[in-house]
Amino acid sequence: MKPVPSISLSRLNHSPMLSNIEAPELSMSSPAEKVLIDFDVRQPMVLDQGVSVDDAAYLMRITHAKIKLVMDANKQFRGVVSQRDIDSVKVLATATSMGIARADLTVKDIMTPTVQLQGIKRNVLARAQIADLVEALEFAGQYFLLVLDDNECICGLISADEISYRLDRHLDIEPFAHSFNEVFNALRVGAAH
Repeated sequence: MKPVPSISLSRLNHSPMLSNIEAPELSMSSPAEKVLIDFDVRQPMVLDQGVSVDDAAYLMRITHAKIKLVMDANKQFRGVVSQRDIDSVKVLATATSMGIARADLTVKDIMTPTVQLQGIKRNVLARAQIADLVEALEFAGQYFLLVLDDNECICGLISADEISYRLDRHLDIEPFAHSFNEVFNALRVGAAH
């Protein structure tokens, strides 16, 4: 026989309404923390860097995640991958430049590595507005900003795509090439179109 639970449950005899299912209205003057993906509130979704691009696309679809942190076998943070990366021409350009089939690409091949990411301190974020984040992301050519606590540990993430979606506004982000290979691939892809 099952033990009686210590809390009481009640049967629903009507169709209750959901409360607060829509995200609050945002503007450029809203506090920057309104778009923070806070890892103290929501555990970050992660992928192993060896996961194939196709498997990553599937995992992002079924988890409804647009961004995942990338870890190595030792659980060290190695970068960020987004749905944007997986759906972009970057996948085919990378496969072509590496001389391998698209199916053989891994998350490691297309992620934004940690050395290319920038961060913002949480106490600075607390004083900023969304307009400040947009300006910083556009200036830096970054789609992500890591949020760091006082101990320099990652405690959250800011996503340009999330800001764009929530504000219903296009952000003018032009990523910078970080190597000659990236410049070469960008030129080759651009010439192909």
